[in-house]
Amino acid sequence: MRIKLTSVFTLSILTFFLWNCNGEKVSSKEFEQAVFYEIFPSIIDSIYFDKRLTPPPPPPPSYIDSNGTEIKFDSLQYKKAIENWKIRKEEIQKDTSAVYIVVSDSLSDYDREDFYELINHFKPHKIVLDSRNIELDDRFKIDLSKLNANKKNLKFKYSSEFPPGSEIWRTDYDYYIAFTISFSPILFDEKNEYGVLSGGYTRGRLNGSGFRIFIKRNDVGGWVIDEIVGTWIS
Repeated sequence: MRIKLTSVFTLSILTFFLWNCNGEKVSSKEFEQAVFYEIFPSIIDSIYFDKRLTPPPPPPPSYIDSNGTEIKFDSLQYKKAIENWKIRKEEIQKDTSAVYIVVSDSLSDYDREDFYELINHFKPHKIVLDSRNIELDDRFKIDLSKLNANKKNLKFKYSSEFPPGSEIWRTDYDYYIAFTISFSPILFDEKNEYGVLSGGYTRGRLNGSGFRIFIKRNDVGGWVIDEIVGTWIS
């Protein structure tokens, strides 16, 4: 369940500043955005999968029909399906055309569980949440030009460009859509060394998953994924 937290945290983002590595003042919202764009390619690497590469399902076992006749699967037909899939798989892997990921225009609300899970996940470090960077009325719009992916043919579009909900999967396009994805804001500890964000993606009308991503600073000050945990599936 998602809840509004404005009444819980009354501190203003406008009065909170961080210092970046160059000694320049950076607002907590700018800091969050910088971390989001830095960690984004690693998130995509961790969850990306082209569903077109999924092999045909294994054949069903033989069964007895209502007339008592044993029905067996056609092994030759299945073998042909596998051969066709291997050919198609090779074609897709060689294809350099753009594959699109549909991204929510802006971040969604916090997931209440993120607060507890961040503390529990990094429990050995005895972290304390930083309430100063929580301001639900100040959601930043995701800038597609700042989104990068290690797979060079991955491109991005805003979800507002498409029909809402599952209707996106009922429409034909001139390009391939790998999945849609959305994110919550990032929650940080007070030292800005650990964080968590949640989100979800869909690959079809009835094919989706949710996740919680735990992140941390590495030894050289960059941000890396510590663990991704599934939260729901459909």
